[in-house]
Amino acid sequence: MKAIFAHDHRFIPIDGAVWSESQFEAALWSRYLSHFDSLTVIGRRGELPPGKTVGQLEKSSAPGVEFNLFPNLSSLQGLTLARPAAMRQMQELVAAHDAVIARLPSEVGFLAIAAARATGKPWAVEAVGCPWDGMWHYGSLTGRAYAPLAWLRMRRALRLTDHAIYVTRDFLQRRYPTQAQNTGAASNVVLHTVSNTTLVARTAKITAMPMRPQTQPLRLGLIGTLHNRYKGIQTLMAAIGKSRNHLPPLSLHILGGGDPVPWQAEAERLGVGDLVHFEGTLPAGAPVLEWLDEIDVYLQPSFQEGLPRALIEAMSRGCPALASTAAGIPELLPAEDLIKPGDTAALAALLRRCVTDRDWMADRARRNWAEAHEYQAEVLDARRVRFWQTFRQSIEPPAI
Repeated sequence: MKAIFAHDHRFIPIDGAVWSESQFEAALWSRYLSHFDSLTVIGRRGELPPGKTVGQLEKSSAPGVEFNLFPNLSSLQGLTLARPAAMRQMQELVAAHDAVIARLPSEVGFLAIAAARATGKPWAVEAVGCPWDGMWHYGSLTGRAYAPLAWLRMRRALRLTDHAIYVTRDFLQRRYPTQAQNTGAASNVVLHTVSNTTLVARTAKITAMPMRPQTQPLRLGLIGTLHNRYKGIQTLMAAIGKSRNHLPPLSLHILGGGDPVPWQAEAERLGVGDLVHFEGTLPAGAPVLEWLDEIDVYLQPSFQEGLPRALIEAMSRGCPALASTAAGIPELLPAEDLIKPGDTAALAALLRRCVTDRDWMADRARRNWAEAHEYQAEVLDARRVRFWQTFRQSIEPPAI
């Protein structure tokens, strides 16, 4: 049995293999290949970013997985003039498969659902984010004008589907309810171990902070793409700029794919160009976790999320964290550690209060580490297996 996985993620074909700047590593596809014989991934065609090498990317190619990459369907042309041809191509692909898995919100995912309905193929939705938040906070009048339509399209997809799995426990379910009989809730994070050793090391790190020399500044960290402004990098840089005279020596380290040049120019305009370091991408797993171990406070001031994988990974390493109230983040952190998306003044105040408070840091290290246990692989995998087994069984022909 063959399935399609459809999402807007940029995949980069190079020398007969397919790569990704972040996430979507080859191991991810086993989640679906455990239930289907093969998987065709439909996404967006990306290019190797300037200054990057293949060794800095995640390999997405895997046995049993094929890729069919579309141009950008999120542009005005993609939503209008290019859509009929894209729909014909999608219908041909869907007709040659047994089922569709649409990760939403995404234009490729919405197109795949339309093709599935037109061809009578079964389909399931993975709800991983809130398009209203993304469009409303996009930063342009066009984005705000599109927000109600994006909200309605997502609502309709979840209302019509018979199979829906959400990355949040509650937020996306309330905003985009479903009448599906087969439902599930499981974050996309992959945590194999939340070790007590990690918490011991983090506690020792916090205890030693006052003895650090001035040559070892406090390290703030954020993981997020540079391709758009949804992760609130601009909010964080502006907050640091407002507060730097009232903060200890610090540096901001940003891990994520995309062109850092315009971001570095923005950091210079905000007066923090000397503090900000754009560090590209790292392979998923141990390299990212080791990077997080060097971070003193993790930040996630996002405008759009589902349930942020990077924040949960940071929590599993005992990182104290500050974030926004976007989407499912309040399911992870206490209200006093949150700001409204884009509230630079509130984030500046939190930074001034928290990053010099060892008691707060030690308390949040323990609290966040404990919360991360709920997102260990064995817990989430069991939920996913039940969901995808039910989906697969629903499309198998009845026994004669």
